[in-house]
This record gives sequence, C-alpha cells and structure tokens, in this order.
Amino acid sequence: MEAYVRTLSIRDLDQCVEVESSAFPPNEAASRDSIEYRLTVCPEVCLGLFIKGKASPSAKLPDNIPYLSEAPECEDGKLVAHTLSTKSTIRFVKEEDMSFPSNWKSNPLAEYDSGHKANGRTIALHALAVSPDYQRRGLGKALMRSYIKLMKETNRGDRISILAHDHLIPYYESLGFRNLGRSDCKYAGEVWNDLECELSSPC
Repeated sequence: MEAYVRTLSIRDLDQCVEVESSAFPPNEAASRDSIEYRLTVCPEVCLGLFIKGKASPSAKLPDNIPYLSEAPECEDGKLVAHTLSTKSTIRFVKEEDMSFPSNWKSNPLAEYDSGHKANGRTIALHALAVSPDYQRRGLGKALMRSYIKLMKETNRGDRISILAHDHLIPYYESLGFRNLGRSDCKYAGEVWNDLECELSSPC
C-alpha cells in the first residue's frame, strides 16, 4: 500500500467533509462551512494522509510515510485521515477558536474576534479524523507524528493544543501530549480535557 501526507488545500474540501462526517458524531463534526474556512484561511496547519490507487483497509501501512510539499500533478490519492487546525493567541483551545466569522469571505485575510489568528503561536488542533474503514491501524498516530514533525520544522507555533475526551487521553499522551486537566470549553455540550504538546520539547 502506497501512502503519503501533504498539506491540504481548498480542493480537498469534499474529501475532508466526507472523512470528518464519518469519523465524528454530528454534534462534534466540523461543518462544511467550517472546513471550507480552515482550508482557505490557514491550510498551512492542516494535513492529510492519502492512500494511492486501490488499497484494501487491511493492507499494511508503510513504516515511513513521505511528506509531499505539493500535490502530485495527476493525483489519484484517496484522503483517509486529516488534521484540521487554526492558530490562537492563547494557550488553550476555546470555543471562539472552534468557530469562524460569518463574514470571513468578504476579507479572508482580515483579523476577526473568532477563528484563526495568523500571529498566534498556539496551534489549535480541532480534528484528528480517520475514515472508519481505516481506523485501528495506526494511521491516526502516523499522521500525528508527521504533523508534529512538520509543525516543528516549519516553526508554525510554540505548541499544539487540543480538546480530548477522557478515553482519548492515553492515546494523545503516547504521542507526547500532556494532560492539563478539565477544560473550560463546552464545545458541542461535551466535557473536555486540555492537552498540549510543546514543540520545543521532544513530543
């Protein structure tokens, strides 16, 4: 099975919506409009894992997944996992980071009260989503390792912060994240924990 990761772009919108809606319950999945916003305004902090050609979900994942700096000219890869993020000026992910300005299309590069903050040093990771057919095979961890490495190498921020349910804390801790306790954020009416990975440390 051939696989690669690359930075996402707006042309990946349909595939991202499909992966996101299949990986999360409706109250937690990002809307199409939200994904469109992130892929337009801050694609540099969004990454996708693609499988080339016809691949069985049971096929072995390669040990080293290459990062492509740009999409192949004739891309036949299928998106099977993604990370979607924005940047924030505060340490922890808040509800205003999860939302987006209603009028952003009139001036995508403007600074708004909600959504992406271009000068922020916190990478607010809103989604690590894996297509159900490819779950429990290590793709999520492989993508996250690539993501952490890329964010460090490109100096995108000082830390990656996430919201996680209790049962996912060990998963993220295995990737180098620290659990900082209950979050004040009530996104989707759920109880969350704040976790972070300091990019200056070997997480």
